[in-house]
Amino acid sequence: MPSNGTTGDGRQAVMERALPQTSRTDRSAVPLLWPLLPRLVLPMLMVVVSCVAASRGDQGRIGDWGLIQALPPLYFVGAAGLSVSFVLEAFRRARRNTAVLFAHVLGAVIVLHGAPAFVEQEPRFATAWLHAGFTNQILDHGVAVPGFDARFNWPGFFGAAAAVTGSGGLESAVSLLRWAPVVMVLLTLPPLYLIGRQLTGSVRAAWLGLWLYLTVNWVGQTYFAPQSIGYVLYLVAIAILVTFFRQGTPHWLRPRRPRHEAESVEGFPDVGVQPGTRVALAVLLVALSAALAMTHQLSPVMLVLATAALVVVGRCRLIAFPVVAAILTLGWISVGATAYWSGHLDVIFGNLGHITSVLETSVGDRVGGSPTHLTIVSIRLVFTAAVWAAMALSAVVLWFRGQRPITLFVLAVAPLGLVAQNYGTEGVLRIFLFSSPFAAMLVAQLLASIRIGHPMRLFVTVLALALIPTFLITRYGNESYEQTRVNEVQAAEALNKIAPKGSKLISATTQVPWGFEFLVDYRYVRPTHQRAFRDGNLHAVRYPVNAAAHPDRANYLMITTGQVVYASQAEGDPPDWFARLRAELTPTNGYRLVYSNPDAWIYEYEAPR
Repeated sequence: MPSNGTTGDGRQAVMERALPQTSRTDRSAVPLLWPLLPRLVLPMLMVVVSCVAASRGDQGRIGDWGLIQALPPLYFVGAAGLSVSFVLEAFRRARRNTAVLFAHVLGAVIVLHGAPAFVEQEPRFATAWLHAGFTNQILDHGVAVPGFDARFNWPGFFGAAAAVTGSGGLESAVSLLRWAPVVMVLLTLPPLYLIGRQLTGSVRAAWLGLWLYLTVNWVGQTYFAPQSIGYVLYLVAIAILVTFFRQGTPHWLRPRRPRHEAESVEGFPDVGVQPGTRVALAVLLVALSAALAMTHQLSPVMLVLATAALVVVGRCRLIAFPVVAAILTLGWISVGATAYWSGHLDVIFGNLGHITSVLETSVGDRVGGSPTHLTIVSIRLVFTAAVWAAMALSAVVLWFRGQRPITLFVLAVAPLGLVAQNYGTEGVLRIFLFSSPFAAMLVAQLLASIRIGHPMRLFVTVLALALIPTFLITRYGNESYEQTRVNEVQAAEALNKIAPKGSKLISATTQVPWGFEFLVDYRYVRPTHQRAFRDGNLHAVRYPVNAAAHPDRANYLMITTGQVVYASQAEGDPPDWFARLRAELTPTNGYRLVYSNPDAWIYEYEAPR
C-alpha cells in the first residue's frame, strides 16, 4: 500500500491520463460509444419510471410517516433499479465511464431530492415562501429592510436570488421554490467530487462518496434559503484549499514542497499552478469568505472552524486564511448586522460555551410530539449516530492500513465545534449538515479500497437499497406539516386583500405559507402564550397579543391545516385542539370569521373591552 494513501484505483486514473488520447477525427472511436448506450439508457429509464410514478402520487395520502406514504410502488422500483445500476457501474472491473456515473448521480438527485416537487401541487416548506417574500422585497424595491427581520441583516442570498429572478423575467421568486432543492444539491456535487477525489486518491471513492452523501444527508437545508447557498460556498472554499493549498511550506503563496516531501499526505498531491493563478485563487478564497459573511450567520463561522483545524493539523498552508475569514465575519456582524446584534447580544453570546444548554435546546426540544413523530426523531438520531460511527471506524481501519485520512476526518469532526454556540433547535442539525459530506467520503474511501468481489458488490448493493427508504423517512418524515396545500396559499393571498397594510397577522404556529407578497407591509406574530392559546385558555384567547400597543391597526388570525397538524405531530397537542379552540373564537372573545376554505380560516380580531 503506498504511503500517501493513493489506491490502485487512483494510480489507474493517473496512468489513464498519461495515455495518448484518441483523435476526435478517428472514426474507429465511434463504435466504442455503442457499449455505453445500455449503461446510459438504464439509469435514465429508471429515473423516468420513478418521476412518472411520483407525479401520479396522491398528496392527500401524506400522513404521519410523511412523503413515503404518498409514493406509488413503481417509484421504489425505479429508485432501486437506479441504485443497483450505480453499484454495478461503480464496481466495474473494467474502466468506468464518467458520463455513466454522472447520469446515475444526477438521476439520484432528481429522484430523491425532487420527489416532493412531483407529488405536491405547491412548493413545500412555509419558510421557503417567506424567503420568497424577502427576495421579492429586494426585487421590487431594491433595498433590504434590516429593522424588519434579522435575515435582512445578511441579505447576500436574497440579493442574488432577486438578481436571478429579475434576469429570468420572473414576476416573483415563488417560481424558484419548487426546484430550488434539486438545484442546490446539484451545486454541491462538483466541489464535493473534487474534495473526494483529491483526498482519497480514488475516482471510485469519489463517486461512491457522492452517492452516500445524497442518501445520508437527511438534514433539510437545501431549500430556498441563505443556508443552502452558504453551504455551497463553504464546500467550494474547502475544495480550493484541499486541491491547491493543502501541502507545502506554511505560507501564503510559496510553491508546494517537492513531491517526495508530500508523500505522507493522503490522496493526490496538490495541483501545481503558476504563481499568478495561485494569487488569483487566494483572492477568490477571500471573496468567498466575504460573500459568506454577508449571506448567512453560521456558514462563515463553520469556515473559520474548519480551516483553523486544517492549519493546526498541517493540512492548510494558508495559515492566515482562518484569521482573514474571522475578521470578515466579525466585520460584517459589527457593521452590516448592527440592527440585529445591538438588541440581541444575549441571544448571540448568552449560551456561549454552555454545551449542556445548547444540546437541550437543539436536541431535547425536538424530542417531543406524537408517538409517530417521536419514532421518526429516534430514527434520525440513531441514523446520525450510525453514520458517525461508520466514519470513525473507517478512519481507524484506513489509518492502520497505511492510509491516513487526516484531512477528511478533521473536516468531518470540525463542525462539532458549533455545539459551543446556541443556534436554536437547529444546532445539531447544522452540525450533521456540515459533517455528513466528509463522513460519507471517509466511508466511501474504505469501501473503495476493499478488493472487488461478489461479497463486496452484494454488501454495497444492499446498503444502497436500504438507504432509499431510510432517506425518505428521515428526510421527509415531517411532510404532513412541511407540505404546502393549495388552499393555504389561496388563503394567504386572500388575507393580503382583506387586511389593510400595517395590520398585525397572527398564526398559532410557524407552519403557514405567507409573506411572499407585501412582506414588509405587515407584522407577523404568534400568540404571547402559544400553548395556552392552543389549549383554549380564555385569557390567552381573548388577548393573544398586545393589541393596545397599536389600537389603530387591525389584527387578523390565520389558522391552516399545516398549523393544526404541526401542533399535533411536533408539539404533542391533541389532534382535536383546533376544534376545541374554534369554539372559543367568537365575537364575544373578539373574533369574527372573514374567510375560510377546507384548509384555512381567517378571523378579524379586536380585543374585547
